[in-house]
Amino acid sequence: MKTLVFNSLTIQIQDPKLISFDHSFDEQLYSLIYGLLVSGSNYGPVLNTDDFQKGVYSLNLENLYNQSGLSVKPPSSKAVNRGRLWNQHLVRDFLLRYPVFMGLVCNNIVLADIAISNAEILSGEKVNVTNFIRLKSIIDQVNRSAWTRDRDISESQSGVSTLGTISENLLQIIFDTLVDNETFFKVGQSEVQTYGDFVLMCLPNNLWLSVKSNFARERLLASGYTNDILGVGFFQDPSEFTGLVRIRNFQRAGFLAMYCPDVAVSERQVIENTNTYDQVMDHYQTNGQTPPTNINGMPFIRKLSGLYEDLALLLNERDIRKRSTVKF
Repeated sequence: MKTLVFNSLTIQIQDPKLISFDHSFDEQLYSLIYGLLVSGSNYGPVLNTDDFQKGVYSLNLENLYNQSGLSVKPPSSKAVNRGRLWNQHLVRDFLLRYPVFMGLVCNNIVLADIAISNAEILSGEKVNVTNFIRLKSIIDQVNRSAWTRDRDISESQSGVSTLGTISENLLQIIFDTLVDNETFFKVGQSEVQTYGDFVLMCLPNNLWLSVKSNFARERLLASGYTNDILGVGFFQDPSEFTGLVRIRNFQRAGFLAMYCPDVAVSERQVIENTNTYDQVMDHYQTNGQTPPTNINGMPFIRKLSGLYEDLALLLNERDIRKRSTVKF
């Protein structure tokens, strides 16, 4: 076994000799990466996927993969840098089964599920309502060393898509753990889905939640209808929450709060070490403006990491008659 260090945590990588592999492809690629590791070193890339095409490694991934009887759809014959892309697909297939290796490989497109599984391994925790922001920051930290060269157009587009899917999957996971399908449930009837995505039974009005992924734009305004409602998402554009007219429109629709991510959710934010919440707050401070409040006099723009703490004030009260959104 070899041990690596990630944020002062010890990450253990099991010796391939002790693993019963289902495929020779997995065994040989695992052994190759394991052989490049140095116990006690920091967790980071040791294998460059581009080097397979350059002949740096002795393995021919395509031949080995075909011999193993595995099945991954190859890239189109018209794809840019097809050979390089094919190697990426093969390595990514391996990472689905061994996500601990994701941060040990660079110049490779990965999937959202792999990134989340990798973050869970590195943190030693499964994603939950109290740690999802921290796990998102771990994903971003790993991604910062994921590329050693400029990406081509296809790789860049895939990266943007993956970031969005990661955000959506994290929100899906945390809300799946919160709903009890009795007093807090996902809205399934198409007739009322325009009001919001989830509803929590409260007084004087039920509390609705409109959950979006990356951008608010007009989609949040399609929710509400003067109900008590929260806007939740890994929103990327701070300008959607700084315009006074837009804020007023949100409030007129019944929004009590907008939960903006206090962790980077775009590549630009990762590079600049910032996040949407801080960017929104900086805007108000720079312009000498007081951040907006809701009809209850409470902060209108809130940290996404604080969502569970706020909801817990209502969720922990099982008597619906005592749940109130008046001070939310």
